[in-house]
Amino acid sequence: MRLATIAKSQQAAQISERRLTKEMPTILQMAVNSDHVPKGVGPGHAGQLCRELEFAGAESLLTLDSDSALTTGVALVTDAGAVHTSGGAGTRLRQQASDTLARGLPLSVSVCGPREGTDAHAAFSGVCDQLRFAMDATCASWRDIEVVVDADTVTPQTALAARRKLGGAVPVYVLADKAMMQPGDSQTERAAHEQFWSQLWLARAQGRVRTALASVAVPQCSLLSAEPAMCIQPLTAVQVPAGTAWLPLRLDVARFADDSGVLCEPAIENALRRCVEIGDALHDLIRWPTAQLRHDAWLNRRLAFELTGFGDLVTRRNQDPQRFATLRELCELLRWMQGILHGQSRAIAQRTEYLPAIAESDPSREFPSGQVRNDWRSLWVEAVKAAAVRHRNLLVLSPWSIFPEHQPADFRYSDLLPLLAFADAGAFPSTPSLAQWDISEFTSFHKRAWAVLQQRSAAYQIAEGL
Repeated sequence: MRLATIAKSQQAAQISERRLTKEMPTILQMAVNSDHVPKGVGPGHAGQLCRELEFAGAESLLTLDSDSALTTGVALVTDAGAVHTSGGAGTRLRQQASDTLARGLPLSVSVCGPREGTDAHAAFSGVCDQLRFAMDATCASWRDIEVVVDADTVTPQTALAARRKLGGAVPVYVLADKAMMQPGDSQTERAAHEQFWSQLWLARAQGRVRTALASVAVPQCSLLSAEPAMCIQPLTAVQVPAGTAWLPLRLDVARFADDSGVLCEPAIENALRRCVEIGDALHDLIRWPTAQLRHDAWLNRRLAFELTGFGDLVTRRNQDPQRFATLRELCELLRWMQGILHGQSRAIAQRTEYLPAIAESDPSREFPSGQVRNDWRSLWVEAVKAAAVRHRNLLVLSPWSIFPEHQPADFRYSDLLPLLAFADAGAFPSTPSLAQWDISEFTSFHKRAWAVLQQRSAAYQIAEGL
């Protein structure tokens, strides 16, 4: 495959309109025929753009609010200790949750504190009580709400027990930290490590307890820094920084391949470029639910472009997922696709304006007037010309996208986890069937995925290369 160079090659640039026209019926059949049913596209220009996304072979993961306007869900952060000890904090959480659910919006609540101990169960239970009150008051169902907890704050067992107050089916995400991935040398630390994985394995068997592993979101531009990601965006299961606005899109790569796994490269390149354009236009049209999200939407213009279907490609091609050649071919494919997304974001920035967050990050703004400031300013302007983009984040990957869909997960496919290194952010939807796994494979898979995701932020520093 020539994927490593196709984006910039003269051959790709000279693809004729006649060839695309001839192939279009096949392209549309692969891209549009899917079992993804839109949740509604809404009225007006925003609705038309969502229909164009579907025509391009992607899907929008936006939702409709009570006024039938396209929007996203809301992610709240609450302190369990404060809710447990302060009536005011509990009332505030209940009111925030009620306001969100009453507007018909999905809600995710990230719970911090207190540390696991004698009052951890009571504190987390208090949060669940307030959310239950909000659900009852708004007639919301468990499908409208998700809960996120820190592994060092609430154990999987505690989370599983307390969530029954919410109806028992509410998804709970456990944010696994370094201590759970790399235990210390003491007997206490090793015991806590073993207990965590044992409880998580049992909680997984009972359903709807998921592990989130991408603790940072990395930018598309080297002039910006990585950000801690401690929340889960509702509906999409994308792990995001608190108070950030992401426009979620999803594209199944396998839908652009034939039965033998051969990709229609012009079609997928056209789809990726078109989807970045549509996503950028939608950013200004959807109704962001809060003032904080509206500000972040303006400042960072984040797209959560989730790519899936890699396991299906491997299956159709009759490849061995444990062979390095298979991994190398998929890495080449992802690098090519990442380059298309990044290149289209740069193209939009060059013809409109680059990301406002880049101007906000200019270090010379803090310098006193003088030659030093002027010199730094000149360097910054040149760096911006070389690296500016329109969107702070673009590419999202799930660890489960490496497995073929609609069948039990084959552990051999875990050798494809290095693909996660291309992700700006991670998504952690419900797991496929793990009936063929044991606890050792379950633990190994998550540790390997975490290790790959941890490496992404190493190269990202503000004003890198200046």
